[in-house]
Amino acid sequence: MDINLFLSTILFPGIIFHELGHVIACLFLGVPIEKIKWCGKDGGYVIHKDSKPYKNIIIALIPFIFNIFISLILARIYLLNTDIIIRIICVWFAISALFFCVPSSQDAQNVFNALKENYSKTNILQILLNIIFLPLTIIILIISFFFKIIHNSLYFRIILILIWLFLFII
Repeated sequence: MDINLFLSTILFPGIIFHELGHVIACLFLGVPIEKIKWCGKDGGYVIHKDSKPYKNIIIALIPFIFNIFISLILARIYLLNTDIIIRIICVWFAISALFFCVPSSQDAQNVFNALKENYSKTNILQILLNIIFLPLTIIILIISFFFKIIHNSLYFRIILILIWLFLFII
């Protein structure tokens, strides 16, 4: 059995949290959602209407922040609760959230496409804004490239989980 398929099956709540991050970003930014697949053999996805480039970038990258936030909330619940079942569920959901916090290759590609679209505009105001926001654009490109590389990295995901577990030791 493929290790990624096995881990996706066991840690499916993380996929749901990841897609929920996309959904919340779409709703918050007012971008209509066309289709949602919460979980499946090949993961999940959210298809939304095309929007302004900055909205597409936020929608693509928000699961990273959202899933880490979920894992921190679950860590707090874990520490405040003594019921063993609730603690096990918190650990399972938190590890799942961390495992799938990394934006997918498609998310990274969406960021690249949004930046390319934004920088292809030719009106003078847009060109000036692009120059002003060039450092931010470079940071977003580096982050997206990093996510594209580590998306299939089991080691990076395990390191995130180990860091989370280490927080309970100290």
